[in-house]
Amino acid sequence: MAFRTAARRTLSSSPKLHRLRSHQASHIDLEEIDRLLFRASRDQLWVPPGGRGVFGGQILGQALHAATRAVGGGWGVHSLHGYFLQAGNPRHDVIYRVKETSERRSFATRSVEALQGGDIIFKMQTSFSVRKRDATPQPSHQDDMPAGVPPPESLPSMRESIEELLPRLPEGKVREEVLRLAQIPVDLRFVDRPDPLDPDPPKQAPVWMRVDKIDRALKEADGIDACCAAYTSDHAFLTTALLPHGIQLPSPKLGAVASLDHSMWFHAPFRADDWLLYDIRSPRLANSRGLALGGPRPPGPCARTSSSRTPSSR
Repeated sequence: MAFRTAARRTLSSSPKLHRLRSHQASHIDLEEIDRLLFRASRDQLWVPPGGRGVFGGQILGQALHAATRAVGGGWGVHSLHGYFLQAGNPRHDVIYRVKETSERRSFATRSVEALQGGDIIFKMQTSFSVRKRDATPQPSHQDDMPAGVPPPESLPSMRESIEELLPRLPEGKVREEVLRLAQIPVDLRFVDRPDPLDPDPPKQAPVWMRVDKIDRALKEADGIDACCAAYTSDHAFLTTALLPHGIQLPSPKLGAVASLDHSMWFHAPFRADDWLLYDIRSPRLANSRGLALGGPRPPGPCARTSSSRTPSSR
């Protein structure tokens, strides 16, 4: 099968940087070290509280970023399906190898493998469609916004909530894990923030989220909103799966926690640096595996996410 020649380019001897912002590093920045080959530096890898390795959303966002850069302009991602095979080691760079799986008139697919030390730690298949310029109205629908949701500006940020909580926590591992939450590079604002010390927390906790402003002047900004959404989509998933049982992160009741698989569908354009309400629920938790479903509500994008989690050691 013939692929577009525009995507087949020769790189210079120095790696090409693909960044979210020109003035500040982000968790999904990549170096293009060869055609269809990308690297994420160990310096930017992050392990979440209670995690057994690199944050799954970071691997997911970086993998989609690599596929987006490899497929070239004119395409927009509409779905991805990924499997986490091994825990990512934060002490080693991650290499992303993209494969040109197929390309037709309106759709293209790319496969991505994340490697460390020669081992595949994550695999993803993602599908792109041609960005349509036809403004002809088409049938469209989406679930309504949950009733009674306050605006994000009226809610405390994650960091403000942590500062309020710290005086109530004793010295020890739990306090250290809560402090690590402050390192999350996304502005999260829970509509009904679960108190980590509450034995009977709310069963669902919709959350407003946004990333820092994206540098739209950069060429790499093309398609970056979906990559940011992939990154942020993994936040609060595990917490939601545990809330029906009165368990929150971090918790001494849990062993290692890890992402298992993650799927997303993108239905319409959006901006990840604008507020999105992430409405998450967990219909099932059994045998140390939890299923969480989530999707933004108007005025956010039409997107749907599902993910499987294990809240204890496998």
